[in-house]
This record gives sequence, structure tokens and C-alpha cells, in this order.
Amino acid sequence: MVDWALFDPEGAMRQRYSEIDERIEDVKESVERTGLSWDQFQELYDISWIYHENGLEGVVLTYPEIKSAVDNKIISDVSLLPTYQDIKNQKSCIDQMREKANTKRFVVTIEFLKSLHGLLVGDPEMAGVYRKDIPIHRTYFHEIAQPAKIQVALTKCLDYLKARQGDDLHTIEFAANMHHRFMHVFPFSEYSGMIGRLLCNFVLIREGYLPVIIHASDRQRYYEALRGPERDFRQFIAESMENSLDNALRFLRPSDNRRVAQ
Repeated sequence: MVDWALFDPEGAMRQRYSEIDERIEDVKESVERTGLSWDQFQELYDISWIYHENGLEGVVLTYPEIKSAVDNKIISDVSLLPTYQDIKNQKSCIDQMREKANTKRFVVTIEFLKSLHGLLVGDPEMAGVYRKDIPIHRTYFHEIAQPAKIQVALTKCLDYLKARQGDDLHTIEFAANMHHRFMHVFPFSEYSGMIGRLLCNFVLIREGYLPVIIHASDRQRYYEALRGPERDFRQFIAESMENSLDNALRFLRPSDNRRVAQ
């Protein structure tokens, strides 16, 4: 069988994006059939998002921990309080990014990203503080900006977001480019990855897409993909988007899963 993607990679990617667009509509229709409101579905989706976000950073959480924090339940075990607050802060950042994405005229600024960083670090003195070195031992091992160049590089990255023309790139490709560029700035010592993925999802949500969830099991592939060029990284994001939608459909259509298992 001939792999036509070898002869027309751009055409193959456009077809892939078209199939993702169709799956987005499948998810929306499936949500309506379940009787869930879109907001209720998003709350459930966010639990998975937070779980995998932390997994990418090497933090293992449980469903009850996330659900309790998201639902603002009282924690009886005081040892869980730091984790509980971290989850609440992450959910607050997701909610803020989603709210801003749904405000069409909103422009992402450095100050806004610093405010998200402040929520995540939970330390006013560290809020929005750029890293002052290039760590030798770190989870991410792609090239990042020299500390002295962070401000200029971050400004350039957000200018790219602001200047986007509607017909230039497919939304998924543009979101992938944004994330790739931000991650190569890597402005903060902590939570740059989480903020970068929020920025990627800002682009997607603004255009009516579900957020892409990069699964914790794809952690190493994600790190490797960031080392490559934007052209290749978009394929990883497209695959992650497909996985996110497939998982959503499996959740929304449990009867389909039973039929496959029989």
C-alpha cells in the first residue's frame, strides 16, 4: 500500500486536520446526547487535563485528590493541603485562560502570563520572575533562551500570537507553533511547561476546539518532539489532539466500547 503522505506531506496534514475537525463535531454532538451541559463536560475534561499536566511534570495525582480540590471539598488530611492548593491554582489558571480565550478581543500579554505564573508558584516574591540561569539537570532538554534574552524572545513570541492572520495556518498548526516557540523561550524556572500548554490551548479554545491533553504516557515523546523543528512538532500535537478526542468519545459513548469488547 502506497503511503501518499510521503509524496504530499502538506496535503496529508490538511486531511488530518479535517478529520480532527469532524471528530470535534462528533464530541459536541455526543455531549448533547448524554444530557450533560457543555460546562459540565468541560469540568470533567479538566480533571483529566490536570491529571496529565502534572504527570508530564513528574507529579502523580489521584482522581479523588483532583476532584476534591476542583469541587472545593474540605480536606481532612492536612498532609494533602499543599497538593490541594496546587490543584486549585491550576484549575484557576485553566478557568482564566478559557475565559480570556472566549473574549475575542483579549490580547495575551507578558503581564497576564506573569499573573498565571504567580498563581502557580504561590509565592509573591517569585511571581513572574524570569529564570537567571540555564539549568543543567532538568526535565526538558531542548534549547532555551539565554536569561538575558528572555524578555525580547517572549515579546517576539507573543507578537507572533497577536499578528496571526486567519487564513495562514490551520488552528492546530498555529497552536503547535505557539507552544513550540514559548517552550524555547522557557521564561520561568518553574511552571514554564504548564503555562506553555495553557497558551497552546488558548489558541485552540479561541477557535472552538477542545484543549489538547498531552498524556503523561507520552511524556518522553513530548520532550523529544520539543527538540525538533516546528514542522515536526505539529504532528505530535495533531496526534495528541486525536488521542484527546478519542478518549472523550470513549467516555461519552460507553456502549460503543462494550460493542467493541464483545
